[in-house]
Parts: sequence; C-alpha cells; structure tokens
Amino acid sequence: MLGRGLGSEATQLVLEYAFTELGLHRVDLRVLAFNERAIACYTTCGFVIEGRERETALIDGRWHDDVMMSILDHEYHDRYS
Repeated sequence: MLGRGLGSEATQLVLEYAFTELGLHRVDLRVLAFNERAIACYTTCGFVIEGRERETALIDGRWHDDVMMSILDHEYHDRYS
C-alpha cells in the first residue's frame, strides 16, 4: 500500500477543508524526525519545516526529535488555485 499517494491525497483533502470551508489561516503539525516518508508527504503538500524539538519522544527506550511544520492559507491558495 505504500507509495500510492494516498497520504498526499488525504492531506490535500484536509487542507482543502481547513482553508476553504473553515477559513483557517494556518495548519501546523509535528512529526517524528525519523518518519521521513511523512515529512516528504507533507513537504509535497506544501508544508514548510519551521523547526525541530530535540528528544521530545521516548520510544522503546530511545529519545527522538519532533519536526514542526506548517502551511499558511496564502501558500495553500498559491499552490492549489
């Protein structure tokens, strides 16, 4: 099931709803830094990396960083209009 674009399609649908129906100015998220596929998906959909919080999640005895990403309404409309 990986690599079929379903994550990108779902993300784009959420963004469409957020910016056109709800009229939001900004959508942001946090993703674990090791989740490179998700980061690539969000980047493809227009999200920008804003920063990184170091060692925020303890998983199986190891600390992992969070990557913070966002997209603004004008960035969304420039990309999808």
